[in-house]
Amino acid sequence: DGSWIKILEKYSIEISKVQPSNCGFFVNWSTIFEQRFSGLPLKSVELSFSNSRIKGEFIITKNGIEGGVIYTLSSKLRDVIKTNGSAELSIDLKPDLNLQEIIRRLSKPRLKLTMSNYLRKTLNLSGVAIGLLMENHNKIEINSFSSQELAFAIKNLKLILQNPFPIERCISTSGGVSFNSIDKNFMLINKPNTYVAGEMIDWEAPT
Repeated sequence: DGSWIKILEKYSIEISKVQPSNCGFFVNWSTIFEQRFSGLPLKSVELSFSNSRIKGEFIITKNGIEGGVIYTLSSKLRDVIKTNGSAELSIDLKPDLNLQEIIRRLSKPRLKLTMSNYLRKTLNLSGVAIGLLMENHNKIEINSFSSQELAFAIKNLKLILQNPFPIERCISTSGGVSFNSIDKNFMLINKPNTYVAGEMIDWEAPT
């Protein structure tokens, strides 16, 4: 719970602010999307942010997203949010198909199929992926898309992330005791025979 920080600060030990790391992020879902897809995974997608691209899956939560690929990008996302107030994450819902192949498949007549069933049948998109697409564009807009516009939306879905989940929900933290405050054996210079390690040190651990 971070209560150790107040204890060590009494000894004038330099401590960088502790922040969430390997964490999820808040997203402003609509009530319908939240109720229908909360707790479900979005699998086999590719996320792009800054100069990073990573394939994997993540979980839709009641108030945001979390999971493996999100944790990997979390420190970059958190820092951008801290500067800009939010971060835009790009999601490729069908990373194993290029844009032209998706356009080709979407050129098939829809006939009497609903858009959801059409996307499921032609591209094998999951219910969560289709729901996320609808969440971003709404049914009326999606139904008016050309094959090219729909394919582009599937390959470049934008998700706006708000604040990271609080420290109580994160896997690890950044920040902590500065390396200036410890010796080569990880002993506190201002408090001999007291040692710190792991999450207490100002080092952001990858997962």
